[in-house]
Amino acid sequence: MESRLEPLDPSDHSSTYTGAAGLFIRQHWLILGPLLLLLNAIRTRYLSPLRRYPGPFLASTTRLWKVLSTASRKTHLHHIALHRRYGPVVRIAPNEVSIASPEAARTVLSAGKRFYKTAFYAVFPPPENPDIFTEVDEEAHARKKKVANVPYSMAAMQQLGPFIDDTIDLLAAKLAGFATKRVECKARGSVDLGAWLHYFAFDVLGEVAFSRSFGFLAEGRDVEDAIATIDRSQAYNGIVGQVPWVDRLLRRNPLWKLVPTLDTRNAPITRIALSELERRRPFEKESEGKLRNDDGRQDLLASLIKGHLETPEKFSEGDVFAVAHGAIFAGSDSTASTMQSLFWHVLSSPQAHAKLVQEISGAVMSGALPPAGNISWKEAQELSYFQACLKEAMRVRPAVGLNITRVVPPEGAELDGRFFPGGTQVAVNGWVLHRDKRIFGLDADEFRPERWLVDVEEAKRMERYMFQASSPAQLLR
Repeated sequence: MESRLEPLDPSDHSSTYTGAAGLFIRQHWLILGPLLLLLNAIRTRYLSPLRRYPGPFLASTTRLWKVLSTASRKTHLHHIALHRRYGPVVRIAPNEVSIASPEAARTVLSAGKRFYKTAFYAVFPPPENPDIFTEVDEEAHARKKKVANVPYSMAAMQQLGPFIDDTIDLLAAKLAGFATKRVECKARGSVDLGAWLHYFAFDVLGEVAFSRSFGFLAEGRDVEDAIATIDRSQAYNGIVGQVPWVDRLLRRNPLWKLVPTLDTRNAPITRIALSELERRRPFEKESEGKLRNDDGRQDLLASLIKGHLETPEKFSEGDVFAVAHGAIFAGSDSTASTMQSLFWHVLSSPQAHAKLVQEISGAVMSGALPPAGNISWKEAQELSYFQACLKEAMRVRPAVGLNITRVVPPEGAELDGRFFPGGTQVAVNGWVLHRDKRIFGLDADEFRPERWLVDVEEAKRMERYMFQASSPAQLLR
């Protein structure tokens, strides 16, 4: 009998090859895994358009360097050291560079230049209702900023000045009590001034945002661990923000909310903001900015509610909550940090302290300042050395130590004479920018308030390149 050969079925070969490949991978995965990681590291380091820029080896192959640097809480110092070692442009991640040029930073952060925010910002709470700082959608950001600009304006802030006088008086009384030993201090005989300034910042923002103090100064403690909760949240935001996809496995994971201590809705500031919203209902009663206590002031929340009532389709109730929440969440930390920097530098410099005391005493003697009580914002503006100390404190120690990162437009962009392809992430760090010797002088590392008083035009030039996030206007970026 004659045998016949059946035609070969191509699918049989495919199945055979697939099976063989699967078997090979299973048998050699201990070798193949590291090999693939090595090949990917070589690709990202040597084949990337950013390969020409120097930086740590680990940073050019993975975002792990950024995670570790942020987790150390010294990333601002790391970036200063990197730029001094490598120059004005440093590669700090496979697709990210840090730039030290203040001129380039202005371009990156300017509105209308189409350098959009990265996914880093989406990690910050509340994720379902981003505030102005965390909003990555440019159109939504513009809508929210338009409404929030009203209560954050200098005119609005000055109107609220008299309502925080009691808080200022309480802080002064507490510090005077420590100084005269009327209040028993800790066993070591010292007082944590930084903590008391943080309590003060919280209570002031409570008055500005919700027309009530949170009671931090009165109780002399971190009420409901609100500050500690924000610190923990900010640590999470900073670290996980370097690898945003991890957030979906953690805080955005539905299982996360099953643990009460982890659910962000249970955070003190979130609960306070939500309770204040409920207290103002029905919102129509806020249309004239008069609160239930009938003192006639228009606080931040009242102004935001008015904005919502005027254009509910553009500024939702969720936006009201998000902006009010963000004012306390981010504002308390940056405000406290700025005050801490001012006090630390002035008290650490006998010369600066003596000059400041002399200026204030002279103003009282001349009648420019009242001999007792609080002074107004306008009166403070006339204290030139005090203003110089404040600017210098914000320059030397910006409130935010993390990078501010933007994405280069699709067509690419030229920054400081260098072309960066579209999609590149460009980071700027205030601690680096404020130490540019071309802008701030050869002694840019030093706290020297006098640099702001030498020449008016030079002072304007320096102020143009200040990138601190220590004011409401800065927080609206």
